[in-house]
Amino acid sequence: MKISAHIETDARNDDGLASVAIRGTDVEDLELDLPFADLYRVFGTPNPTALDLLAVAAICYAVDKSTARDGTSDEWTRQLEVSFPVSEPGRWASVAQDLDVVLTFLTGDVWQTSFHRAETNLFVAPKRRRQLARNPQEPETFEAVGLLSGGLDSLIGTIDFLEEHPKSRMMLVGHYDFAGPKSQQDGIYELLRAKFPGRTKLVQVRVSQRPRKNAETSLRSRSIVFLASGIYAAVELGADVPLLAPENGIIAVNMPLTPSRLGSCSTRTMHPFYLTALREVFKDLGIQNALVNPLELKTKGECVEQCRNLSLLKSLIPRTVSCSHASRRQYWKRKSAPNCGYCFPCLCRRASVHAAGLDSGKDYGIDVCSNELTVDSSAMSADDLRAVTSGLRRFKTDASIRKAITGVAPTEPLDAYVNLVQRGLTELRTWIADKGSTSLRRAADVPMSGHA
Repeated sequence: MKISAHIETDARNDDGLASVAIRGTDVEDLELDLPFADLYRVFGTPNPTALDLLAVAAICYAVDKSTARDGTSDEWTRQLEVSFPVSEPGRWASVAQDLDVVLTFLTGDVWQTSFHRAETNLFVAPKRRRQLARNPQEPETFEAVGLLSGGLDSLIGTIDFLEEHPKSRMMLVGHYDFAGPKSQQDGIYELLRAKFPGRTKLVQVRVSQRPRKNAETSLRSRSIVFLASGIYAAVELGADVPLLAPENGIIAVNMPLTPSRLGSCSTRTMHPFYLTALREVFKDLGIQNALVNPLELKTKGECVEQCRNLSLLKSLIPRTVSCSHASRRQYWKRKSAPNCGYCFPCLCRRASVHAAGLDSGKDYGIDVCSNELTVDSSAMSADDLRAVTSGLRRFKTDASIRKAITGVAPTEPLDAYVNLVQRGLTELRTWIADKGSTSLRRAADVPMSGHA
C-alpha cells in the first residue's frame, strides 16, 4: 500500500497548524486531526524537529487505524509505504531505516518510510496569537516530563518522581483519541494536583483522523504517538529534561505466553528493544532528551508495593484503568466496572494489588476467580486467561523464559529480565493459589494456598 501525506497549502487551522491530507491506495482519504491550540498556549512556537516528529507519529497512527488488516494474506501483516512531509528531508532520510525497524517491530507490519519537503510550513503563528499565547504568570520550569495514561503504572511513576524529588516540578502529558481516556486522566490529575500543589501541569494531546471511523482497532501504533507527544514537551522545556514513560517490566517485555503469541499479537508498546531503537532515532534527529522507563525492571506488584506514597496510591487505584478491553462491556457481569478483569493487563493488575491486600473480583466486569469466566469457555474473552494459565504451566525454568524472551527480540540485560519474569509469574501463581477457583488452579497447575 502506497500512502502519502501532504500539507494543504490553502488550508490552515485557527491554531496555526496546517491541514494535513493523507491519501493512498486502499486507504480512505483522510485529514489529520491534531488540535494544536493547547500545545501552542503552553510552549509557544514549536521546535521544527519536535513538531515534525509529532506529525510523523500522528500520521502513522492515522494510517494504522485506517488500513484494514483483514485484506492481507495472513489477515495481519500490511505492507505500508508511507511518505511524510517534513521541514528537513535530509535529516529524516538518515533515520528512515531505523524508523522502519521501530514501526515494523511495534505494529507487526512491514513499513517503508520516506520523506519529502513539506509544501509549506506545518505551523505558522496564528493571527490570534495573543489569545493563544502562554500565560506569562505560569511557571515554565519543569525538571521532568511524565506520560499520564490514566493507568496504574503511569500514576505510580508520577507519584514516585514527585515524592523522590520534593523540590521538582513535573509536566504530565496525556494522549487521547476521540473515544480515548481523557476523563480518566482528568480525574487522576485533579487529585494529584491537590496532593502536590504548584508542582504539576497536565497537557493533553488529541490525535485522531477525519473521518473518524476506524478500519482497524488493534491500535498497535498508539505508543509512538504518546511518546512523540511527551518528547515534544520535553524538547520544548530543554534538552536536559527527561521523558519518563512508566510501564512495569512484565507488560513491557510482554513475553509470549503461548506459541501463537510469538508475533505482534502480543503488544510491544514499551518493549525494551523498541525503546532502544526509538532512542537511536531521537538521537540521530538531534533530540538529546533522555527517554526513561523508571519501572522497567519491576513487576507490577513491586511497582505497587514499592510506591513512594502507598496510601495515596491506594486511594487512587480505583480511578485507574489498566484494561485493554474496556469498551467490550456487553457480556460483563458488572458493566459499571472500569476494568474487564479477564485481559492480560487486568490479570496482572489483580495479581499485583493482591499482595497489597487490595484485590476484589467485584471491582471488575468479570471475576475469573469465581468462575464467571473459565479457561474452558468457548468465548474469545477467555483467550488471555488460557494464555496465562498455559504460560504458568510452561515457564518454570530460566531456560524456557530466556528462549521465549529472545524469540521476540534482543533484550538487555537479559538475565535481569529473566529474573523479572520469574517474579512476575510468581505473583500470578500466588494470586491464583490464594483466590482462584479449583478449575483455575488446576488449569494453571497451581496448588491451593495454605491460607486460601
